[in-house]
Amino acid sequence: MKWSIHPLSKIAIDLQPGFAMLPKAGDSNFPQLRTNNVSSEGRIDLNLVKKVPASKKECERYSLQHGDILFNNTNSVDLVGKTALFDLEGPYLFSNHMTRVRVNLEIADPHFVARQLFWIWRSGGFRTMVTRWVNQAAINKTMLGGVKICLPALSEQRRIVEILHQADALRRKRAEADAKAGRILPALFYRVFGDPLALISSGEGVPLSELEVDLQNGFACGEKDVEDGVPHLRMNNIDDAGVLNLELVRTVPFDRDTERYRLMEKDVLFMGTNSEDKIGKTCLFLPPDERTYLFSNHLIRLRVSDSRITPEYLAGFLHLLWSKRFFPSIAKRWVNQSAVAQSSLAALRIPLPGERSLQMFTAAFQNLLSLRAQRVRSGETLDQTFAVLLHRAFTGDLTVKWREAHMKELLAEMEAQAKALDCPSTQSKSPEVGSKRHAGHDMHNKAALAAYITDRCHTPDRPMGRVKLAKLFYLVQQKAEIELTETFMKRAAGPLDDEIHKFLSLAQKSKWLVLLRGEGDLKPVKPGTNVSKAIEQAEKLLGPAKAKVDEMLDQMKGWGYRALERWATVLDASFELKAAGHPATVETIKDVIQKHPEWVPKLNRDEFSDTHIETALKGLRGFGFITNQD
Repeated sequence: MKWSIHPLSKIAIDLQPGFAMLPKAGDSNFPQLRTNNVSSEGRIDLNLVKKVPASKKECERYSLQHGDILFNNTNSVDLVGKTALFDLEGPYLFSNHMTRVRVNLEIADPHFVARQLFWIWRSGGFRTMVTRWVNQAAINKTMLGGVKICLPALSEQRRIVEILHQADALRRKRAEADAKAGRILPALFYRVFGDPLALISSGEGVPLSELEVDLQNGFACGEKDVEDGVPHLRMNNIDDAGVLNLELVRTVPFDRDTERYRLMEKDVLFMGTNSEDKIGKTCLFLPPDERTYLFSNHLIRLRVSDSRITPEYLAGFLHLLWSKRFFPSIAKRWVNQSAVAQSSLAALRIPLPGERSLQMFTAAFQNLLSLRAQRVRSGETLDQTFAVLLHRAFTGDLTVKWREAHMKELLAEMEAQAKALDCPSTQSKSPEVGSKRHAGHDMHNKAALAAYITDRCHTPDRPMGRVKLAKLFYLVQQKAEIELTETFMKRAAGPLDDEIHKFLSLAQKSKWLVLLRGEGDLKPVKPGTNVSKAIEQAEKLLGPAKAKVDEMLDQMKGWGYRALERWATVLDASFELKAAGHPATVETIKDVIQKHPEWVPKLNRDEFSDTHIETALKGLRGFGFITNQD
């Protein structure tokens, strides 16, 4: 039994964009949910809610009710498509950057549809749909209505939702624990030393300039992400928790006075330039690896050698002052930016704590940082697990055994569902499992594409083997953004369509391909006498993507299968990382490979050395498979 696929417009009874209205204070105004109120975790976030005036008619048209789905229709390219289920009580409206989706409860569970839209967004499925203009992108009501949604029986939808809810509950508890842990250090500082603002106001302590603390501004560099460059820490590398954030690190040429700008362990990094609400964020630099780290002109480095304070104390004190919004009071302002000059920071009076209190706070600071690193790793594991569950949920793998055990009941439900949708009976035609699938997802099109690749890349003096063809088959689908293959399995030689033997046999029967006798490890393949018909079919399949696919194949046809295996493996790993919200780096790619038993032996081969993985990542970015943000 397979799932049916339907456009969202056929499942929804209402697709309603919201309305634009300037916020206005007042007890009679209504909370209006906006883009920031749907989190990247797929939840409603009420940390910052604007209130707007609204007429009775607007309230009736744009109100939200329990079970509505909120879809972010306008945002940056990466954020369009964020989706969450609205499960709150009370009067809430929504802005024109959001679309309300109400589904037909007779055929669809809103939790299931919301999760599926969220999964499509996390998988990058909306990026190719959006209409783009300067700094923004959008998906209109018609485009949203055309999004393909897989629709199992209601019982199976609810079973999937139940499993995902249980997994998400662990992530929520992890987030709650992290939030509570983040309050420990400020509370400890208050308890041991008192309110940092009160300490500043008292005039006690000594100016920072009179302590043995070296202050150094960083340097500006327009070049970024340079090959073989050194990490250059910038504004985004200090997060709101006062911790070093290395999710996105730029690299610059290694031609600076490295001693002047080189960071050392336990240097304090102070954000001297940024928007008014961010200046003053401070963190302790603890080197994550053996590389040299430099820092930008937006940061000030403070190196402590005074026995009366410790780097931990100074970092904690300055960051707490930021959380109390102290630094705008000593900053210079201009359009959209503020800055605390080095001289202003040097004049700041630093309270001198007692020796025993200082030692106790410093030890606690170090322990909390260590515990935070463990929590981050634990959270990453949970996020990766949840991303895998989402993928398995909407490709049909998650509930295979449950489905088999409830086959009779599910068939009856799907029959009723088909009638409600006015579809052909499930007895007469079995629809497909999965999402975003197109007409022609069958052996015929797979065989045609394989023949097309072979014809493009075959040369008599250099026969192409089936392993190389399998890797090109994977890369072409990613380049053309088509989904002939529902799931590429992680096999020893990289991602593989397990039906390859079937569609190659079909291609040979159709005389599109010739499968030659094996020569050692090589199993050659060459175009057949009737390959022109396959080419004609494949060109229809590729459509506008044909030109860029041809360009890619022309460059890759001389490559060996090991290089293609590496590229396909690294690309597949990068997709898994992106689904989990993590960047693709050498270390994170190796982590993914390590997770999959079939792939672990790769790490012992020279083809998967750090240098070769880094080269593959650069190449994949150059070919446009992944972006610098992935």
